[in-house]
Amino acid sequence: MKLNYRYTIAYAVITLFVLAVGFTIVYGAMSRSVTQTTVGKLRHLNALVARQLASGRDYTGHPARTQVRIRRLLPADPAGPDQLVQVRDEWVPALQSSASVVRLTTYPRVGGQRYGLTSQAVVVRPSDEYLTGIMLVFAWTFVFLLALVVILSEVISWHILKPFNAILRGIERFQLSQKTTIHLQPSRTLEFNVLNEFLMRMTRQAQRDYQGLQEFSENASHELQTPIASMKAQLELLIMDSELTPQQLRMLTTIHDQLERLAKINQALTLLAKLEHYETHPAPLTDLSQLVPATEAAFADLAEMKELRTTQHVAPDVRVPLDESLAQLLLNNLFSNAIRHNLPGGEIRVTLTPAALELRNTGLPPSLPVAELFGRFKKGNAALDSIGIGLAIVQRIGALYHHHLAYTYADGWHCLRVEFAPEPA
Repeated sequence: MKLNYRYTIAYAVITLFVLAVGFTIVYGAMSRSVTQTTVGKLRHLNALVARQLASGRDYTGHPARTQVRIRRLLPADPAGPDQLVQVRDEWVPALQSSASVVRLTTYPRVGGQRYGLTSQAVVVRPSDEYLTGIMLVFAWTFVFLLALVVILSEVISWHILKPFNAILRGIERFQLSQKTTIHLQPSRTLEFNVLNEFLMRMTRQAQRDYQGLQEFSENASHELQTPIASMKAQLELLIMDSELTPQQLRMLTTIHDQLERLAKINQALTLLAKLEHYETHPAPLTDLSQLVPATEAAFADLAEMKELRTTQHVAPDVRVPLDESLAQLLLNNLFSNAIRHNLPGGEIRVTLTPAALELRNTGLPPSLPVAELFGRFKKGNAALDSIGIGLAIVQRIGALYHHHLAYTYADGWHCLRVEFAPEPA
């Protein structure tokens, strides 16, 4: 979800909360206002009747007398407050329904005589008549404010976040392998300028580290290859010496094999280091329908040495986004792994469809959890000629082009499946 959408949602929630609180306040204020206004009218009516009593005239037929009940108080009656207000929901016969009745009682003293004047009025509360109208007013207000918030949020967010979006575009265009620095536009906002400076420092440091690591990998690989090749050559000369005892010959052969293993590890680690920093570009579509049979034919002699049966089902014209040299490297590791970890007289089944490449081979169950076999120096069994890096290389190549790898073992069969990513539009 975009940042400005989050702002819009937050503003909408705040607006709804403020309107809900405002609606509650307005409704309570209107209820109190209606009651207080009615009490004021009744107080005026009671005062009018009190003045009529003080005048001594006969106001029996006056309309006010029909609305006020007059009661003479005895001297023994206790003195109460100046007025008493009661608000109750009662049945009103004239309306034939329940309504809120406001009743006011005042206690004026007229000519030394205390009276109790009680008047009442039926009040129509907002909850009875006006609640729906008030809710509609607030609902339309919320809709208007929400539309205003959405429009202003888009405009304001685009203007405020314009430097931030420029930073994102600069990061997307930045490539670690290039020696050019990242280009970021200055901003009038302090925080964006601080972010620009931080990113420029970090990218420069990352470029220095990348260049240093690349140079170290290349130099280490080159410097190790020379002494390893020299030692191997000298050991081969010693092994050819006929004066060696059988024990010495076995020791020299073991040393030679370990040097050979060290050379393979050096080559594999160098390759992995290059793949870790390999920057993918839009790759051409590689025709695996031709590459898979050609790779199987190249490994036919090794499979024949272990008396392995190989069957393949290759769909025609299967093209996947993958660099051809990396595709060849991936297939070499897959076929080598299937042969090396197979049983004598076992079987290899290769299936290629437009959706996936699947290699199945017989073999002993792995001694490690299946999820760990894609790690470096992880071997499913104790094969001496395996350095445990092949599947790590396969996984890295697949990750470069977003192809998914899955490894399973069931009923004596190892299955390594490469599910192809969809072709770019």
